[in-house]
Amino acid sequence: MASSKGYLSFIGAAVFLVCGTSILSDPGKDRLNALIGKMSEISSFRASITVNNELSGTLSYKKPNQLHVKFSDGRVIAANGRFLWFYSPSRGIVGKQDLKGLSGGIAGLLSGYEEVTPVGGSLRLKSPTKTYEEIVVTLGSDNTPRSLRMKHRGSGEYTSISFSGVQTNVGLAASLFNFGAPANAQIVENPLNERE
Repeated sequence: MASSKGYLSFIGAAVFLVCGTSILSDPGKDRLNALIGKMSEISSFRASITVNNELSGTLSYKKPNQLHVKFSDGRVIAANGRFLWFYSPSRGIVGKQDLKGLSGGIAGLLSGYEEVTPVGGSLRLKSPTKTYEEIVVTLGSDNTPRSLRMKHRGSGEYTSISFSGVQTNVGLAASLFNFGAPANAQIVENPLNERE
Protein backbone atom coordinates (compact mmCIF):
# COMPACT_ATOMS: atom_id res chain seq x y z
CA MET A 1 0.00 0.00 0.00
CA ALA A 2 1.27 3.50 -0.81
CA SER A 3 2.42 5.69 2.04
CA SER A 4 -0.23 7.63 3.92
CA LYS A 5 2.02 10.72 4.04
CA GLY A 6 2.06 10.99 0.24
CA TYR A 7 -1.71 10.53 0.11
CA LEU A 8 -2.26 13.17 2.82
CA SER A 9 0.04 15.59 1.00
CA PHE A 10 -1.94 14.95 -2.15
CA ILE A 11 -5.15 15.77 -0.25
CA GLY A 12 -3.50 19.00 0.89
CA ALA A 13 -2.65 19.87 -2.70
CA ALA A 14 -6.24 19.06 -3.72
CA VAL A 15 -7.49 21.53 -1.11
CA PHE A 16 -5.22 24.21 -2.57
CA LEU A 17 -6.45 23.43 -6.08
CA VAL A 18 -10.02 24.13 -5.04
CA CYS A 19 -9.31 26.79 -2.36
CA GLY A 20 -6.65 29.31 -3.29
CA THR A 21 -5.64 32.91 -3.49
CA SER A 22 -4.29 35.35 -6.05
CA ILE A 23 -1.62 35.21 -8.76
CA LEU A 24 1.84 36.41 -7.76
CA SER A 25 4.44 38.72 -9.24
CA ASP A 26 7.96 37.30 -8.68
CA PRO A 27 11.24 36.89 -10.64
CA GLY A 28 9.98 33.83 -12.56
CA LYS A 29 6.60 35.44 -13.19
CA ASP A 30 6.67 35.17 -17.00
CA ARG A 31 6.90 31.38 -16.94
CA LEU A 32 4.54 31.07 -13.98
CA ASN A 33 1.99 33.40 -15.56
CA ALA A 34 2.22 31.40 -18.81
CA LEU A 35 1.32 28.26 -16.84
CA ILE A 36 -1.50 29.98 -14.93
CA GLY A 37 -2.75 31.61 -18.15
CA LYS A 38 -2.78 28.28 -19.97
CA MET A 39 -4.66 26.60 -17.12
CA SER A 40 -7.19 29.46 -17.00
CA GLU A 41 -7.99 28.83 -20.70
CA ILE A 42 -8.83 25.20 -19.98
CA SER A 43 -12.41 24.55 -18.85
CA SER A 44 -11.71 20.92 -17.93
CA PHE A 45 -9.02 18.29 -18.08
CA ARG A 46 -8.42 14.64 -17.36
CA ALA A 47 -5.05 12.96 -16.79
CA SER A 48 -3.50 9.82 -15.44
CA ILE A 49 -1.51 10.57 -12.29
CA THR A 50 1.10 8.81 -10.21
CA VAL A 51 1.87 9.85 -6.62
CA ASN A 52 5.37 9.11 -5.31
CA ASN A 53 5.83 6.44 -8.02
CA GLU A 54 3.55 4.19 -5.92
CA LEU A 55 -0.09 5.13 -6.28
CA SER A 56 -1.77 5.67 -9.64
CA GLY A 57 -5.15 6.99 -10.62
CA THR A 58 -7.20 9.25 -12.84
CA LEU A 59 -7.65 12.95 -12.10
CA SER A 60 -10.52 14.99 -13.56
CA TYR A 61 -10.91 18.75 -13.08
CA LYS A 62 -13.65 21.09 -14.24
CA LYS A 63 -14.12 24.80 -13.64
CA PRO A 64 -15.12 26.15 -11.26
CA ASN A 65 -13.27 24.19 -8.57
CA GLN A 66 -14.55 20.69 -9.28
CA LEU A 67 -12.14 17.81 -8.77
CA HIS A 68 -12.37 14.02 -8.89
CA VAL A 69 -9.47 11.62 -8.34
CA LYS A 70 -9.97 7.85 -8.36
CA PHE A 71 -6.93 5.88 -7.21
CA SER A 72 -6.07 2.32 -8.18
CA ASP A 73 -6.61 1.14 -4.58
CA GLY A 74 -10.19 2.51 -4.52
CA ARG A 75 -9.51 5.75 -2.65
CA VAL A 76 -11.40 8.76 -3.97
CA ILE A 77 -10.96 12.51 -3.62
CA ALA A 78 -13.87 14.59 -4.94
CA ALA A 79 -14.81 18.27 -4.72
CA ASN A 80 -17.84 20.08 -6.11
CA GLY A 81 -16.71 23.59 -5.12
CA ARG A 82 -18.61 23.51 -1.83
CA PHE A 83 -17.32 20.30 -0.22
CA LEU A 84 -14.21 18.16 -0.54
CA TRP A 85 -14.61 14.45 0.16
CA PHE A 86 -11.86 11.89 0.57
CA TYR A 87 -12.81 8.24 0.87
CA SER A 88 -10.73 5.29 2.02
CA PRO A 89 -12.52 1.99 1.34
CA SER A 90 -9.97 0.01 3.38
CA ARG A 91 -10.82 2.08 6.46
CA GLY A 92 -14.48 2.66 5.64
CA ILE A 93 -14.06 6.39 6.35
CA VAL A 94 -15.20 9.44 4.37
CA GLY A 95 -13.75 12.84 5.27
CA LYS A 96 -16.09 15.69 4.31
CA GLN A 97 -14.45 19.13 4.34
CA ASP A 98 -16.47 22.35 3.99
CA LEU A 99 -14.66 24.59 1.51
CA LYS A 100 -16.58 27.70 2.60
CA GLY A 101 -17.04 28.91 -0.98
CA LEU A 102 -13.34 29.64 -1.56
CA SER A 103 -11.89 29.29 -5.03
CA GLY A 104 -8.42 28.81 -6.39
CA GLY A 105 -7.28 26.39 -9.09
CA ILE A 106 -3.61 26.15 -10.04
CA ALA A 107 -3.15 29.85 -9.20
CA GLY A 108 -4.22 29.08 -5.63
CA LEU A 109 -1.64 26.34 -5.27
CA LEU A 110 1.23 28.35 -6.80
CA SER A 111 0.52 31.85 -5.46
CA GLY A 112 2.26 33.75 -2.69
CA TYR A 113 5.79 32.38 -3.15
CA GLU A 114 8.59 34.86 -2.47
CA GLU A 115 11.06 33.11 -4.76
CA VAL A 116 10.14 31.82 -8.25
CA THR A 117 13.10 30.54 -10.27
CA PRO A 118 13.03 29.08 -13.78
CA VAL A 119 15.28 26.00 -14.03
CA GLY A 120 15.30 24.45 -17.51
CA GLY A 121 11.78 23.18 -18.22
CA SER A 122 10.76 23.65 -14.58
CA LEU A 123 9.87 26.35 -12.08
CA ARG A 124 11.07 26.22 -8.48
CA LEU A 125 8.87 28.09 -5.99
CA LYS A 126 10.06 28.68 -2.42
CA SER A 127 8.57 30.26 0.68
CA PRO A 128 9.29 29.60 4.37
CA THR A 129 5.69 30.50 5.31
CA LYS A 130 3.63 28.46 2.83
CA THR A 131 2.17 25.01 3.59
CA TYR A 132 4.45 23.69 0.83
CA GLU A 133 7.72 25.51 1.40
CA GLU A 134 9.01 24.33 -1.99
CA ILE A 135 7.22 23.30 -5.17
CA VAL A 136 8.96 22.31 -8.38
CA VAL A 137 6.65 22.33 -11.41
CA THR A 138 7.83 20.69 -14.63
CA LEU A 139 6.07 22.13 -17.67
CA GLY A 140 5.22 20.59 -21.01
CA SER A 141 5.84 22.45 -24.27
CA ASP A 142 2.22 23.65 -24.13
CA ASN A 143 2.74 25.19 -20.64
CA THR A 144 0.63 22.57 -18.86
CA PRO A 145 2.11 20.85 -15.79
CA ARG A 146 3.75 17.44 -16.29
CA SER A 147 4.82 16.97 -12.68
CA LEU A 148 4.73 18.60 -9.25
CA ARG A 149 7.26 17.95 -6.52
CA MET A 150 6.17 19.47 -3.20
CA LYS A 151 7.98 19.74 0.13
CA HIS A 152 5.68 20.20 3.11
CA ARG A 153 6.87 22.92 5.50
CA GLY A 154 8.96 21.48 8.35
CA SER A 155 9.44 18.14 6.61
CA GLY A 156 12.36 16.79 4.64
CA GLU A 157 10.02 14.64 2.57
CA TYR A 158 8.70 15.43 -0.87
CA THR A 159 5.46 14.37 -2.50
CA SER A 160 5.70 13.98 -6.26
CA ILE A 161 2.76 13.89 -8.63
CA SER A 162 3.27 13.14 -12.31
CA PHE A 163 0.68 13.67 -15.04
CA SER A 164 0.39 11.73 -18.29
CA GLY A 165 -2.18 11.41 -21.05
CA VAL A 166 -3.47 14.92 -20.35
CA GLN A 167 -6.71 15.68 -22.22
CA THR A 168 -8.05 19.23 -22.11
CA ASN A 169 -11.56 20.64 -22.54
CA VAL A 170 -13.21 17.22 -22.24
CA GLY A 171 -16.88 16.71 -21.38
CA LEU A 172 -17.20 15.83 -17.68
CA ALA A 173 -20.60 15.26 -16.07
CA ALA A 174 -21.38 17.32 -12.96
CA SER A 175 -22.37 14.12 -11.16
CA LEU A 176 -18.73 12.98 -11.24
CA PHE A 177 -17.84 15.66 -8.67
CA ASN A 178 -20.67 14.95 -6.19
CA PHE A 179 -19.47 12.08 -4.04
CA GLY A 180 -22.04 9.71 -2.58
CA ALA A 181 -20.70 8.10 0.57
CA PRO A 182 -21.30 4.35 0.88
CA ALA A 183 -24.05 3.57 3.43
CA ASN A 184 -21.67 1.68 5.71
CA ALA A 185 -18.92 4.36 5.74
CA GLN A 186 -18.18 6.52 8.77
CA ILE A 187 -18.31 10.23 7.85
CA VAL A 188 -15.87 12.59 9.58
CA GLU A 189 -16.80 16.28 9.23
CA ASN A 190 -14.06 18.87 8.56
CA PRO A 191 -11.07 16.64 9.43
CA LEU A 192 -8.55 19.09 7.94
CA ASN A 193 -9.57 21.78 10.44
CA GLU A 194 -8.09 19.64 13.21
CA ARG A 195 -4.69 19.55 11.42
CA GLU A 196 -4.37 23.34 11.40
